[in-house]
Amino acid sequence: MSLFLLELHDVSPYYRKEFFKALDLLEEVGLDGFSLLIVPYFWERAPLGEDKDFVSFIKSLPAEVVLHGYTHKGSRRFSDLLWTDGEGEFGGLDLISTYEKVYLALELMDYLGIKTEFFVPPAWIGNPYLDDVLYSLGFRAVAYRWYIKDLSTEKIIKSPAISFSNRHLFSWFSLMLVPELERLYKKHKLLRLAIHMADLRDERKILLWKEILNKFKERRRCVSYGELFGKSGPSPSFKGLQPAGRLV
Repeated sequence: MSLFLLELHDVSPYYRKEFFKALDLLEEVGLDGFSLLIVPYFWERAPLGEDKDFVSFIKSLPAEVVLHGYTHKGSRRFSDLLWTDGEGEFGGLDLISTYEKVYLALELMDYLGIKTEFFVPPAWIGNPYLDDVLYSLGFRAVAYRWYIKDLSTEKIIKSPAISFSNRHLFSWFSLMLVPELERLYKKHKLLRLAIHMADLRDERKILLWKEILNKFKERRRCVSYGELFGKSGPSPSFKGLQPAGRLV
């Protein structure tokens, strides 16, 4: 059976209202397996550690936690404009800056008692140092826009991420495109659904997500990063997920 990963992106007190709307949506659809992509200090405005109730609620959920950067805030690089406008936190960073950001995020998460071994960079944008930094800090896998990488073996699993844009004209275009992506990507054994908190501010996207989630629930099985990756790499129980090879 084909699989899908369900991710709630940009989980932070900054998006408290939207986060609870997302949970209501998943409850309505009947999906209780999902990953929380947490940003510890979203846009340097919402420190996770200053909202104890929010932290306690997150820890009470039967959901997998994935680290999603430190601030989610990056420079406005021309090369990234197709994908994001100032949110590719790790794009263009040097080794020291990359290490500092991941270390600070991980240190805060550990202090709050929130454990994770998986990482998704904001806007799925990395740099030449990110994978090595993550591996050195004990992460098992990292996910980019088109694939997931096992950091211990450097093997990759092709897995496109499906998401709406929230940037004016791009947003309008994504409303038409996203519902068709399952058909376009149907040959992929594993797909990822990325629900961003900003999506919950648009009723059109909420309705489309409901439709998409119901379709995926019928046609694919929902899994987590933890299920995909055992301590020694991708779980052999997922026989249809053959690694695509090494990155060079």
